[in-house]
Amino acid sequence: MIAPAAVLATVLATTAVGSSVLLWFGPTFGHLRRGYDALTGTTIALLALGAWAAFGGPMVSLEGTALEEQGELARTLLLAMSAVSVVAVLARSLRAPGIVVRVLGAAASLVGLAAFWPLAVIRAERGGVGGLSQGLLELLLGALLMGGIWVGLILGHWYLVERRLSNRYMVWIAWTNVAAIAAGLGSVLLSWRSPAPCEGLPTGGEFEQCSMLFSPVLQIGSMSVVLGLGVLSLLGLIAGFNVKLAREGGRSIQASTGMFYLAVILAPAVEFAAKVRFF
Repeated sequence: MIAPAAVLATVLATTAVGSSVLLWFGPTFGHLRRGYDALTGTTIALLALGAWAAFGGPMVSLEGTALEEQGELARTLLLAMSAVSVVAVLARSLRAPGIVVRVLGAAASLVGLAAFWPLAVIRAERGGVGGLSQGLLELLLGALLMGGIWVGLILGHWYLVERRLSNRYMVWIAWTNVAAIAAGLGSVLLSWRSPAPCEGLPTGGEFEQCSMLFSPVLQIGSMSVVLGLGVLSLLGLIAGFNVKLAREGGRSIQASTGMFYLAVILAPAVEFAAKVRFF
């Protein structure tokens, strides 16, 4: 399953799952207006749907193999996550009891987490270093990285809607962002153990085809790891500013939101650099 679409789908899946866990299990639930949950939940549903669609092409390469069933299971779970997320958003918008909404949100999160299992199995069976456990860990770390930054961006904007909202929620997501950077570091370092894109393929047509799919730069030794660590250092600097600005409150929260703009641009580059070696 050597294809950029598989990398894109994996990053979309980790973003959806990480965001879902933070939305439905975080301290914001029940304390912010329903619109925040509806907005964030809608983006989660779209991210999961995008992951399902993006996996369509790469999974074709598994047809007729022992991994075909795992590929179909992963796509089915991602589609189910999108559907359950939509139901949770509708329930929240229609003023359903909080416990009902949280159960639906938890179900969406658990279904998304379950999709990590077949993806890790595919990675392990196709020769991934570290086996199933490392595959699962890489996905979970990526989910924390992408989820923490995506939710932070939306939450920062929500302060423009609820101007009297306490800054405690922004402080929470700022520290979550710090944890997300640590998770990103783990994700990149773990990817170092896996082969670079196209590494080990025989010369000839198959290798030339792979070279057209991935940038030749990423096929140079540990270049993807170096790229990931370099961008991650910038994210670490942003995370430090976010904590300081969030604690100040007031207009500083707008500045913190601006920092999340930069983070949401840089974070996918880190996760792409890590997941380009995943399969």
